[in-house]
Amino acid sequence: IITEFIKNGSIENLVSEYLKSKGAKNDKMNPTIRSKILFGIAATMKRVHQSNIIHRDLKLENVFLDENLEPRIADFRLAKVMLPDVNMTMNVGSPFYMAPEIFNPASEDDNYDVSVDVYSYALIIYKMFTNDIKMEDNRPIRSPQQYMLKISRGVRLARPPSIPEHYWKLVQRCWDQHPDNRPTYEEITEL
Repeated sequence: IITEFIKNGSIENLVSEYLKSKGAKNDKMNPTIRSKILFGIAATMKRVHQSNIIHRDLKLENVFLDENLEPRIADFRLAKVMLPDVNMTMNVGSPFYMAPEIFNPASEDDNYDVSVDVYSYALIIYKMFTNDIKMEDNRPIRSPQQYMLKISRGVRLARPPSIPEHYWKLVQRCWDQHPDNRPTYEEITEL
């Protein structure tokens, strides 16, 4: 398999470097570039969803930046074409980015839709502003299972001061407990 060379690597590397520098001037990460990246992810995912495909593992590590710092979404190993009357596999993806309906043991319905990728987008936005992960209940996270249980009960991450209000409102809409309340990528790109 031959793929395009992505000069700037994953967003995870760029964000990690930026957050370690504590916001020092950085030509590869400023508010304009961050907005460009986030919009680019939403626009790309809009096209993916229009093709009836769910990515199911959308996370910083799977978004790469080309020479113009434009995002390229990768790793479609867990992607699934949505077909009518086909049940979805449960517990797929990375726990931190997984929507509660994917792993909720109380759910009798093993169907979910593209809104799981919108949930993951909320966590991408969150991680683009902080590495300081704290739950809103201020209790420590001891394991991925404990984190997933809290999320399935409706507990979310606490707002770090580094996230501007307009992004925080989008995060809250995207990680809503009820999938039907989450915006589509089409709505997100029109904001």
